[in-house]
Amino acid sequence: MLNTFEHFRRALLLLEVDREMASFRAITGEEEAATALIKAMQLRKYPDAKRFNARDHQHKVAVRACVLAIANQLHPALREFQLTFNFETKRIDIKIPLSNFGVNGGDNYCVQPVEPLDFLHSQPGADENSLFEGALQSFAKRSNFEGIKRMVAELSNSRNRLLYASDAAVPKSVATAEMIENRRSSAMILLVIGIMILQSRKHLGLVLQASQAFLRIIDKLPPEAKLSESA
Repeated sequence: MLNTFEHFRRALLLLEVDREMASFRAITGEEEAATALIKAMQLRKYPDAKRFNARDHQHKVAVRACVLAIANQLHPALREFQLTFNFETKRIDIKIPLSNFGVNGGDNYCVQPVEPLDFLHSQPGADENSLFEGALQSFAKRSNFEGIKRMVAELSNSRNRLLYASDAAVPKSVATAEMIENRRSSAMILLVIGIMILQSRKHLGLVLQASQAFLRIIDKLPPEAKLSESA
């Protein structure tokens, strides 16, 4: 978590003098946040969490894709919410106004789950374990990729394109401060979810659902990609 913050701090400092390294720092900061989430699931011994490889760039990109795609799908229910950080008890809690669910006068009342992520998302006629597959494909399409497999493969290689020349050109970044802040925002989401996982010894319903979506992504990756490790 601390390294995530440091990467983004340095990314903004480097932006005007070395845009490629600023972009590289931002990508790495986001990956460190994904690593923190993966490690949290492994520490809490979630089913199949051992299959998550925190040293594989594709796995880290897949974690980010899952979280953002699911967040988009849950947006109607989480259109507005309030996070409470309690540093004494080391907890993050969430309050959701009833107005998000169409309750008249619901702005004055809210629901607060005992554990923020301990609920199940459901849709009529949809299998709970494959519920988020459509969300993942829609997320990839909105990001201008033909599918989630292609998206993960392309984004996991983005750091290499910042470091190494191709036959046609030297590396060049078009990163802006806004793009770095967008990456930082997604990294913060990953870190908050990681803390919510760590604060509960119970296996949380939404995390269990999301992990199935993640496993479906990595099962589509080439075998060599699933086994690859970075230094």
